[in-house]
Amino acid sequence: NSLRTSIDNCYLAHFTTNGILVRGGHETYIRNSFLGQHITAGGDPGERNFSGTAINIIGNDNAVTDVVIFSAATGIVVSGQANIFSGVHCYNKATGFGGTGIYLKMPGLTQTRIVNSYLDYTGIVVEDPVQLHISNSFFLGDANIVLKSIKGVANGVNIVDNMFSGHDTGVEIVQLDESKGSFKDIQQVVIDRNNVNGMNNKATVARGSVKGTGNSWTVDFNKVLLFPNLIRHVQYSLSTAGSHFPNHALRNVSGNRVEIQTDTDVPADVFVMVDQGVASL
Repeated sequence: NSLRTSIDNCYLAHFTTNGILVRGGHETYIRNSFLGQHITAGGDPGERNFSGTAINIIGNDNAVTDVVIFSAATGIVVSGQANIFSGVHCYNKATGFGGTGIYLKMPGLTQTRIVNSYLDYTGIVVEDPVQLHISNSFFLGDANIVLKSIKGVANGVNIVDNMFSGHDTGVEIVQLDESKGSFKDIQQVVIDRNNVNGMNNKATVARGSVKGTGNSWTVDFNKVLLFPNLIRHVQYSLSTAGSHFPNHALRNVSGNRVEIQTDTDVPADVFVMVDQGVASL
């Protein structure tokens, strides 16, 4: 139950459980500090055996700013709301070795912001995200974001304007862990405007086009859309090359595929935009 406490300009090493533990209270500020179980500059031969948690926050209204976590099994674990992480560099145990950069355990409201941070070969895991914001951050070495279903809730999620870089092995930038049940309550989820190099882009907003001659056009968005069989909003336009103006309509959106039909065969270009995260009215 610490209140208005600063941990500033510290170097913590050789912990086996928690480097910093914040339990209860609020407004603990952790700044300009370095944490690691083992002193290393990266690429450590013993990385697979890293253990412990650098920062464990069990409470609300705290901030971690300009902090480097250079070795631990988990960089930051959070069980609480209204916390913010900015300028955090995690290169603890890599995701490929079973490590996690930031793990958000949220029994209820997440209300967490992760901004301007650097996830270096180790990613972010979030349980049932409700009001989560991740932006302007850099994910290197196939580091990614996993949304983990506990009660199947994802509501008020912004994952936007980040950079992802990987090794062309097919790793998706945002993934679903539905081992405990699928996501069923999906509202206001915006995953968009991320730039991707060497990884597979995933989003809740997608655009596509198809051209040809006929009376039916299908655009398949399964490659990019995050949630299976979920399209809540569609906008499309149909451009014909000839003088004939056909009647046309949206016929089907099942299976993350959009089908447009006309009442006669025409040469046409069809442009489609879809959205999975629009709030229900």
